[in-house]
Amino acid sequence: MSIGVDAPATIVFSLFYFIFCIGFVYQSKEFVGLGLSPENILSIKDWVGSEEMDFVNFQIRRSCGTFILHSLLPFGYLIGYSYVTTQLDGNYSSMTLFWRAWPQMLNGLVVSVLIPAALLSLVWYWYTTGWKDHPLVKKMRIYSEDWKSLSKDLNTEFRRIDKISLSLNPLERLVVTDNWILLLGPWPWSLHISHQSDSSLKLLNYDNHNISTEGELGGTQFLHIEVQSRKPGISSFRFRLNSLEYQNLQDKLTESIQNIKSITIYKTVSERFLDVFKEQVAQNDKVSVADELESCIGCMVETANVKLNRICESSSAGEGVEDRCVNCYCRPMWCIDCLGKWWASRQDQSKPETWLGARCPCPTCRSMFCMLDVSLITPG
Repeated sequence: MSIGVDAPATIVFSLFYFIFCIGFVYQSKEFVGLGLSPENILSIKDWVGSEEMDFVNFQIRRSCGTFILHSLLPFGYLIGYSYVTTQLDGNYSSMTLFWRAWPQMLNGLVVSVLIPAALLSLVWYWYTTGWKDHPLVKKMRIYSEDWKSLSKDLNTEFRRIDKISLSLNPLERLVVTDNWILLLGPWPWSLHISHQSDSSLKLLNYDNHNISTEGELGGTQFLHIEVQSRKPGISSFRFRLNSLEYQNLQDKLTESIQNIKSITIYKTVSERFLDVFKEQVAQNDKVSVADELESCIGCMVETANVKLNRICESSSAGEGVEDRCVNCYCRPMWCIDCLGKWWASRQDQSKPETWLGARCPCPTCRSMFCMLDVSLITPG
Protein backbone atom coordinates (compact mmCIF):
# COMPACT_ATOMS: atom_id res chain seq x y z
CA MET A 1 0.00 0.00 0.00
CA SER A 2 1.46 3.38 -1.00
CA ILE A 3 1.59 6.03 1.66
CA GLY A 4 -0.59 9.07 1.01
CA VAL A 5 -2.59 7.68 -1.95
CA ASP A 6 -5.07 5.59 0.02
CA ALA A 7 -4.66 7.54 3.25
CA PRO A 8 -6.51 10.89 3.08
CA ALA A 9 -5.93 11.60 6.78
CA THR A 10 -2.16 11.46 6.28
CA ILE A 11 -2.44 13.87 3.35
CA VAL A 12 -4.41 16.35 5.45
CA PHE A 13 -1.97 15.93 8.34
CA SER A 14 1.05 16.43 6.06
CA LEU A 15 -0.47 19.56 4.56
CA PHE A 16 -1.30 21.15 7.90
CA TYR A 17 2.03 20.18 9.42
CA PHE A 18 3.86 21.72 6.46
CA ILE A 19 1.90 24.96 6.92
CA PHE A 20 2.66 24.87 10.65
CA CYS A 21 6.40 24.42 10.01
CA ILE A 22 6.49 27.33 7.54
CA GLY A 23 4.64 29.63 9.94
CA PHE A 24 6.66 28.49 12.97
CA VAL A 25 10.09 28.76 11.33
CA TYR A 26 9.47 31.98 9.39
CA GLN A 27 7.40 33.55 12.16
CA SER A 28 4.32 34.83 10.37
CA LYS A 29 2.28 37.49 12.18
CA GLU A 30 -0.56 35.04 12.76
CA PHE A 31 1.68 32.54 14.53
CA VAL A 32 3.34 35.21 16.65
CA GLY A 33 -0.08 36.59 17.58
CA LEU A 34 -1.14 33.13 18.75
CA GLY A 35 2.03 32.75 20.81
CA LEU A 36 3.40 30.02 18.52
CA SER A 37 6.92 31.40 18.35
CA PRO A 38 10.15 29.94 19.78
CA GLU A 39 10.63 33.01 21.95
CA ASN A 40 7.20 32.63 23.56
CA ILE A 41 7.70 28.91 24.14
CA LEU A 42 11.14 29.45 25.68
CA SER A 43 9.73 32.16 27.95
CA ILE A 44 7.28 29.77 29.64
CA LYS A 45 9.81 28.82 32.31
CA ASP A 46 11.70 32.11 31.91
CA TRP A 47 14.71 30.18 30.63
CA VAL A 48 15.77 32.93 28.23
CA GLY A 49 15.44 35.69 30.83
CA SER A 50 14.75 39.34 30.05
CA GLU A 51 16.14 41.04 26.97
CA GLU A 52 16.02 44.47 28.59
CA MET A 53 17.87 43.38 31.72
CA ASP A 54 20.40 40.94 30.22
CA PHE A 55 20.53 41.45 26.49
CA VAL A 56 23.57 39.27 25.67
CA ASN A 57 22.49 36.22 27.71
CA PHE A 58 18.98 36.55 26.31
CA GLN A 59 20.28 36.35 22.72
CA ILE A 60 22.55 33.42 23.55
CA ARG A 61 19.77 31.38 25.16
CA ARG A 62 17.12 32.41 22.62
CA SER A 63 19.26 31.35 19.65
CA CYS A 64 20.13 27.99 21.24
CA GLY A 65 16.53 27.25 22.21
CA THR A 66 15.22 28.24 18.77
CA PHE A 67 17.75 25.98 17.07
CA ILE A 68 16.68 23.00 19.19
CA LEU A 69 12.95 23.64 18.69
CA HIS A 70 13.41 23.80 14.93
CA SER A 71 15.37 20.54 14.97
CA LEU A 72 12.40 18.78 16.66
CA LEU A 73 10.04 19.48 13.73
CA PRO A 74 11.05 16.40 11.64
CA PHE A 75 10.60 14.15 14.69
CA GLY A 76 7.14 15.60 15.30
CA TYR A 77 6.14 14.99 11.70
CA LEU A 78 7.29 11.36 11.62
CA ILE A 79 5.61 10.51 14.93
CA GLY A 80 2.42 12.29 13.87
CA TYR A 81 2.40 10.62 10.47
CA SER A 82 2.88 7.19 12.08
CA TYR A 83 0.00 7.82 14.47
CA VAL A 84 -2.38 9.12 11.79
CA THR A 85 -1.76 6.28 9.34
CA THR A 86 -2.32 3.62 12.02
CA GLN A 87 -5.00 5.12 14.28
CA LEU A 88 -7.03 7.31 11.92
CA ASP A 89 -6.62 5.64 8.54
CA GLY A 90 -6.32 2.16 10.05
CA ASN A 91 -3.73 1.01 7.52
CA TYR A 92 -1.81 -0.83 10.24
CA SER A 93 -2.83 -2.29 13.56
CA SER A 94 0.08 -0.67 15.38
CA MET A 95 2.85 1.83 14.82
CA THR A 96 5.38 -0.98 15.24
CA LEU A 97 3.95 -2.82 12.24
CA PHE A 98 4.01 0.42 10.26
CA TRP A 99 7.72 0.92 10.93
CA ARG A 100 8.42 -2.70 10.01
CA ALA A 101 6.61 -2.25 6.73
CA TRP A 102 8.39 1.02 6.06
CA PRO A 103 11.97 0.75 7.40
CA GLN A 104 12.91 4.04 5.71
CA MET A 105 10.42 5.79 7.99
CA LEU A 106 12.01 4.11 11.01
CA ASN A 107 15.47 5.16 9.83
CA GLY A 108 14.21 8.69 9.36
CA LEU A 109 12.77 8.62 12.86
CA VAL A 110 16.13 7.56 14.29
CA VAL A 111 17.89 10.39 12.44
CA SER A 112 15.22 12.87 13.58
CA VAL A 113 16.01 11.88 17.19
CA LEU A 114 19.78 12.04 16.76
CA ILE A 115 19.78 15.57 15.32
CA PRO A 116 18.15 17.33 18.33
CA ALA A 117 20.12 15.03 20.67
CA ALA A 118 23.36 16.19 19.06
CA LEU A 119 22.29 19.84 19.25
CA LEU A 120 21.25 19.42 22.88
CA SER A 121 24.69 18.00 23.61
CA LEU A 122 26.32 20.95 21.87
CA VAL A 123 24.21 23.49 23.77
CA TRP A 124 24.89 21.65 27.03
CA TYR A 125 28.61 21.85 26.28
CA TRP A 126 28.34 25.60 25.66
CA TYR A 127 26.37 25.98 28.89
CA THR A 128 28.82 24.00 31.06
CA THR A 129 31.77 25.99 29.67
CA GLY A 130 30.12 29.30 30.50
CA TRP A 131 29.00 29.95 26.90
CA LYS A 132 32.58 30.87 25.94
CA ASP A 133 32.37 28.75 22.77
CA HIS A 134 29.00 30.08 21.63
CA PRO A 135 29.40 31.75 18.18
CA LEU A 136 28.31 35.15 19.50
CA VAL A 137 30.64 34.96 22.50
CA LYS A 138 33.54 33.88 20.30
CA LYS A 139 33.04 37.04 18.25
CA MET A 140 32.86 39.14 21.41
CA ARG A 141 36.09 37.58 22.69
CA ILE A 142 37.89 38.95 19.63
CA TYR A 143 37.28 42.40 21.05
CA SER A 144 37.95 41.45 24.67
CA GLU A 145 38.95 38.19 26.31
CA ASP A 146 36.88 39.31 29.30
CA TRP A 147 33.66 38.99 27.31
CA LYS A 148 31.45 39.14 30.42
CA SER A 149 32.68 42.64 31.15
CA LEU A 150 32.03 43.57 27.53
CA SER A 151 28.54 42.08 27.74
CA LYS A 152 27.78 44.29 30.75
CA ASP A 153 28.71 47.37 28.71
CA LEU A 154 26.59 46.14 25.84
CA ASN A 155 23.65 45.43 28.17
CA THR A 156 23.93 48.98 29.52
CA GLU A 157 23.91 50.47 26.03
CA PHE A 158 20.91 48.36 25.03
CA ARG A 159 18.90 49.65 27.98
CA ARG A 160 19.30 53.23 26.75
CA ILE A 161 16.25 54.67 25.04
CA ASP A 162 18.23 56.16 22.16
CA LYS A 163 19.26 52.78 20.71
CA ILE A 164 17.87 51.69 17.37
CA SER A 165 16.10 48.35 17.04
CA LEU A 166 14.75 47.66 13.55
CA SER A 167 12.84 44.59 12.46
CA LEU A 168 14.30 43.71 9.04
CA ASN A 169 12.03 40.71 8.51
CA PRO A 170 10.28 38.14 10.74
CA LEU A 171 13.61 36.40 11.39
CA GLU A 172 16.16 39.21 11.65
CA ARG A 173 16.55 42.35 13.70
CA LEU A 174 19.15 45.10 13.53
CA VAL A 175 20.25 46.72 16.79
CA VAL A 176 22.52 49.76 16.80
CA THR A 177 23.76 51.19 20.09
CA ASP A 178 26.24 53.96 20.78
CA ASN A 179 29.20 51.71 19.97
CA TRP A 180 27.91 48.46 18.48
CA ILE A 181 26.11 47.14 15.42
CA LEU A 182 24.35 43.78 15.88
CA LEU A 183 22.40 41.63 13.46
CA LEU A 184 20.21 39.22 15.40
CA GLY A 185 18.99 36.08 13.65
CA PRO A 186 17.14 32.99 14.92
CA TRP A 187 20.15 30.66 15.27
CA PRO A 188 23.56 30.88 17.01
CA TRP A 189 25.46 31.28 13.75
CA SER A 190 23.17 34.05 12.53
CA LEU A 191 24.23 36.48 15.28
CA HIS A 192 26.70 39.12 14.11
CA ILE A 193 28.44 41.89 16.01
CA SER A 194 30.74 44.71 14.95
CA HIS A 195 32.12 47.72 16.78
CA GLN A 196 31.22 51.02 15.13
CA SER A 197 34.80 52.30 15.22
CA ASP A 198 35.93 49.27 13.20
CA SER A 199 32.98 49.20 10.81
CA SER A 200 32.34 50.62 7.38
CA LEU A 201 28.89 50.36 5.85
CA LYS A 202 28.34 50.21 2.10
CA LEU A 203 25.11 50.54 0.16
CA LEU A 204 25.30 47.70 -2.35
CA ASN A 205 22.03 47.80 -4.29
CA TYR A 206 18.28 48.16 -3.90
CA ASP A 207 14.96 46.75 -5.03
CA ASN A 208 11.67 48.55 -5.49
CA HIS A 209 8.20 47.07 -5.01
CA ASN A 210 4.94 48.66 -6.16
CA ILE A 211 2.99 46.93 -3.39
CA SER A 212 3.92 47.20 0.27
CA THR A 213 3.03 44.51 2.81
CA GLU A 214 2.91 47.24 5.46
CA GLY A 215 0.39 49.33 3.54
CA GLU A 216 2.84 52.10 2.62
CA LEU A 217 1.53 54.29 -0.18
CA GLY A 218 3.45 54.14 -3.43
CA GLY A 219 5.19 50.87 -2.67
CA THR A 220 8.44 50.16 -0.87
CA GLN A 221 12.15 50.46 -1.54
CA PHE A 222 14.57 48.09 0.19
CA LEU A 223 18.27 48.82 0.50
CA HIS A 224 20.93 46.12 0.67
CA ILE A 225 23.67 47.23 3.07
CA GLU A 226 26.91 45.46 3.96
CA VAL A 227 28.79 45.92 7.22
CA GLN A 228 32.52 45.33 6.88
CA SER A 229 34.73 45.20 9.95
CA ARG A 230 38.41 46.12 9.95
CA LYS A 231 38.88 43.88 12.97
CA PRO A 232 40.58 40.58 12.01
CA GLY A 233 38.32 37.62 12.69
CA ILE A 234 35.04 39.56 12.42
CA SER A 235 33.26 38.55 9.24
CA SER A 236 31.21 41.00 7.22
CA PHE A 237 27.43 40.67 7.11
CA ARG A 238 24.56 42.09 5.10
CA PHE A 239 21.02 43.14 5.78
CA ARG A 240 18.02 44.45 3.85
CA LEU A 241 16.56 47.69 5.14
CA ASN A 242 13.39 49.61 4.34
CA SER A 243 14.48 52.96 2.88
CA LEU A 244 12.15 54.78 5.30
CA GLU A 245 14.46 53.67 8.13
CA TYR A 246 17.66 54.69 6.33
CA GLN A 247 17.97 58.14 7.89
CA ASN A 248 17.32 56.82 11.41
CA LEU A 249 20.13 54.32 10.93
CA GLN A 250 22.48 56.94 9.50
CA ASP A 251 21.83 59.30 12.41
CA LYS A 252 22.87 56.62 14.91
CA LEU A 253 26.10 55.67 13.11
CA THR A 254 29.38 57.43 13.74
CA GLU A 255 30.39 57.12 10.06
CA SER A 256 28.38 57.77 6.92
CA ILE A 257 27.07 54.88 4.86
CA GLN A 258 29.05 54.75 1.63
CA ASN A 259 26.86 55.16 -1.44
CA ILE A 260 29.41 54.45 -4.16
CA LYS A 261 26.78 53.68 -6.80
CA SER A 262 24.91 56.95 -6.08
CA ILE A 263 21.68 55.09 -5.42
CA THR A 264 18.66 57.34 -5.02
CA ILE A 265 17.10 56.61 -1.66
CA TYR A 266 13.36 57.11 -1.54
CA LYS A 267 11.99 58.33 1.76
CA THR A 268 8.45 59.35 0.87
CA VAL A 269 5.87 58.73 -1.82
CA SER A 270 6.43 62.27 -3.12
CA GLU A 271 10.14 61.66 -3.60
CA ARG A 272 9.46 58.42 -5.45
CA PHE A 273 6.95 60.23 -7.63
CA LEU A 274 9.44 62.98 -8.45
CA ASP A 275 11.55 60.65 -10.59
CA VAL A 276 8.49 59.57 -12.57
CA PHE A 277 7.44 63.20 -12.96
CA LYS A 278 10.83 64.20 -14.37
CA GLU A 279 10.88 61.27 -16.78
CA GLN A 280 7.44 62.20 -18.10
CA VAL A 281 8.29 65.89 -18.52
CA ALA A 282 11.47 64.96 -20.40
CA GLN A 283 9.26 63.36 -23.07
CA ASN A 284 7.24 66.56 -23.61
CA ASP A 285 8.08 69.21 -26.21
CA LYS A 286 10.69 71.71 -25.07
CA VAL A 287 10.35 75.48 -25.30
CA SER A 288 12.84 78.26 -25.87
CA VAL A 289 12.79 81.39 -23.70
CA ALA A 290 14.61 84.56 -24.70
CA ASP A 291 14.46 86.22 -21.27
CA GLU A 292 17.25 85.70 -18.76
CA LEU A 293 16.35 82.94 -16.34
CA GLU A 294 16.42 83.60 -12.62
CA SER A 295 16.81 81.32 -9.62
CA CYS A 296 13.90 79.08 -8.72
CA ILE A 297 11.74 80.85 -6.13
CA GLY A 298 11.03 77.50 -4.47
CA CYS A 299 14.56 76.45 -3.55
CA MET A 300 16.67 79.50 -4.57
CA VAL A 301 19.39 77.05 -5.58
CA GLU A 302 18.58 75.79 -9.06
CA THR A 303 17.87 77.99 -12.06
CA ALA A 304 14.27 77.99 -13.24
CA ASN A 305 14.15 75.42 -16.03
CA VAL A 306 10.47 74.68 -16.75
CA LYS A 307 7.59 76.65 -18.19
CA LEU A 308 3.89 75.92 -18.35
CA ASN A 309 3.00 75.80 -22.01
CA ARG A 310 -0.49 74.54 -22.75
CA ILE A 311 -0.39 71.71 -25.25
CA CYS A 312 -3.22 69.40 -24.29
CA GLU A 313 -6.78 69.96 -25.48
CA SER A 314 -9.07 69.70 -22.49
CA SER A 315 -12.53 68.41 -23.22
CA SER A 316 -15.47 70.09 -21.58
CA ALA A 317 -17.35 66.80 -21.32
CA GLY A 318 -17.75 65.84 -17.70
CA GLU A 319 -15.42 68.60 -16.51
CA GLY A 320 -16.11 71.83 -14.74
CA VAL A 321 -14.62 75.03 -16.07
CA GLU A 322 -12.29 75.22 -13.10
CA ASP A 323 -10.90 71.73 -13.88
CA ARG A 324 -9.84 72.38 -17.46
CA CYS A 325 -6.29 73.19 -18.51
CA VAL A 326 -5.86 76.89 -19.36
CA ASN A 327 -3.04 79.01 -20.68
CA CYS A 328 -0.49 80.21 -18.14
CA TYR A 329 1.35 83.46 -18.89
CA CYS A 330 3.75 83.39 -15.93
CA ARG A 331 7.43 83.74 -16.70
CA PRO A 332 9.62 80.78 -15.73
CA MET A 333 10.03 80.88 -11.97
CA TRP A 334 10.36 77.24 -10.92
CA CYS A 335 12.77 74.34 -11.36
CA ILE A 336 11.45 70.91 -12.27
CA ASP A 337 12.17 69.48 -8.80
CA CYS A 338 10.17 72.13 -6.99
CA LEU A 339 7.33 71.99 -9.51
CA GLY A 340 7.19 68.20 -9.13
CA LYS A 341 7.01 68.52 -5.34
CA TRP A 342 4.27 71.13 -5.69
CA TRP A 343 2.35 68.80 -8.02
CA ALA A 344 2.58 65.93 -5.53
CA SER A 345 1.46 68.11 -2.63
CA ARG A 346 -1.73 69.12 -4.48
CA GLN A 347 -2.88 65.56 -5.22
CA ASP A 348 -4.99 63.06 -3.30
CA GLN A 349 -2.40 61.51 -0.97
CA SER A 350 -4.39 58.28 -0.65
CA LYS A 351 -4.32 57.63 -4.42
CA PRO A 352 -0.76 58.12 -5.70
CA GLU A 353 -1.53 55.95 -8.73
CA THR A 354 -3.74 58.78 -10.09
CA TRP A 355 -1.19 61.59 -9.77
CA LEU A 356 0.21 61.44 -13.30
CA GLY A 357 -3.21 61.75 -14.91
CA ALA A 358 -4.44 64.51 -12.61
CA ARG A 359 -4.26 68.30 -12.94
CA CYS A 360 -2.67 70.91 -10.73
CA PRO A 361 -2.92 74.70 -10.29
CA CYS A 362 0.10 76.82 -11.23
CA PRO A 363 1.94 77.68 -7.98
CA THR A 364 2.03 81.34 -9.06
CA CYS A 365 -1.24 82.21 -10.83
CA ARG A 366 -3.32 79.10 -10.03
CA SER A 367 -4.03 78.34 -13.70
CA MET A 368 -4.84 74.65 -14.10
CA PHE A 369 -2.41 72.50 -16.06
CA CYS A 370 -1.70 68.84 -16.66
CA MET A 371 1.48 66.82 -17.14
CA LEU A 372 1.54 67.48 -20.90
CA ASP A 373 1.70 71.23 -20.31
CA VAL A 374 5.04 71.13 -18.45
CA SER A 375 7.95 71.85 -20.78
CA LEU A 376 11.65 71.99 -20.14
CA ILE A 377 13.42 75.16 -21.25
CA THR A 378 16.16 75.04 -23.86
CA PRO A 379 18.73 77.85 -24.21
CA GLY A 380 17.29 80.55 -26.47
